[in-house]
Amino acid sequence: MKLTLDETAAKFNVSPAEIAAYIQNGLVPGRTDSASVSDFDETDMYWVDMVHCFIENGSSIDDIKQLIKHCNI
Repeated sequence: MKLTLDETAAKFNVSPAEIAAYIQNGLVPGRTDSASVSDFDETDMYWVDMVHCFIENGSSIDDIKQLIKHCNI
């Protein structure tokens, strides 16, 4: 199932701009352009959920970037 940016934002109770910022900061692997965000698949949503969780718990964008470097993607 694929969702639009607005649907994905609603699912995670965040603004579409916040998800676009995750993408622009390289926090959603496989996503390089926030302009073409109309087809979030389950993998994208997994990363959005994980990034949002880390940010909500006090991690910085730099912390998350370092974590992603250690993931086998």
